[in-house]
Amino acid sequence: MRWNALLPALAVTTSLSCVDDAAARPLAFTGVRLIDGQSSKPIEDAVLIVDGERIVAAGSRTTVVVPSDAEIRDLHGRTIMPGLISDHSHVGIVNGIDVGAQNYTRENILAQLKAYTARGVTTVMALGLNGAIMPEIRAEAHAGRIPGADLFGVDRGIGVPDGGPPQAMIRVSSDQLFRPASAEEGRDAVRAMKERGTDMVKLWVDDFGGSVPAKMQPAVYAAVIDEAHRLGLLVAAHVHDLEDARAVVRVGADVLAHGVRDKPVDPDFVTLLEARHTWYIATLALDEATFAYADAPPWAQTPFVRTALSHDLKARFDDPV
Repeated sequence: MRWNALLPALAVTTSLSCVDDAAARPLAFTGVRLIDGQSSKPIEDAVLIVDGERIVAAGSRTTVVVPSDAEIRDLHGRTIMPGLISDHSHVGIVNGIDVGAQNYTRENILAQLKAYTARGVTTVMALGLNGAIMPEIRAEAHAGRIPGADLFGVDRGIGVPDGGPPQAMIRVSSDQLFRPASAEEGRDAVRAMKERGTDMVKLWVDDFGGSVPAKMQPAVYAAVIDEAHRLGLLVAAHVHDLEDARAVVRVGADVLAHGVRDKPVDPDFVTLLEARHTWYIATLALDEATFAYADAPPWAQTPFVRTALSHDLKARFDDPV
């Protein structure tokens, strides 16, 4: 079963790499701690039954009947949970400590999708900065022909001339980002993304804390949102400031791709989000991740984290300077 990348992560789907699609017998995973996405607490000593490509039962040992012909796999001490969904990621931008267009390669993207799956993330939405090979890899991921997380994505995304996202930071090529200078150029960018089969539209509104000269003009983002909706596409907006977030929601943005970070949100803004049914991706760890490793916190020394780091990044985190 495939789930749209924008559905809640609590949808009960599980990726089990040990399941053989060709297996004729049901599989019963017993003795596990089960996080089912619905109960208030994990279910201890649980049973999960897989038949073919589907999970057919999951729950406590007292409520789930194990089929008489099932192959039983005792997994005491292990946890099974729904596959996590990353609503806001990027692929192929970073390789080790290197950032730039040279990293947008099939090899690098596939390695990143495998790394996501190894840590429980089974679906990734790549919100922009995607190159020409994105549709091909996405199709292969949807069909299950490549290992790693399923992949959805914004085609290129729409930024600001001499503005966000800062080219000095992302270093992408011209075929990874549109920077329209007018409302009509913004509409053209949306139509081009639609023709290439984008899953949604992404735009960058803010000025990255004043580090770039300009924000996206309201006439441009209003035109982008209007054109996207006309073509049946949802729009995610990169924001930082409360007033930018308020303005872009009022003209129809479907998703705020970051939380508000310049001041506390007010009740009127919360009411606005509720009234417009706007998704809010808080990205709580984003800013903290720029400095969290400096003090060598204990969690950063765990195998779960260490095995995810490239050699160069691990060396940088281990360097006292």
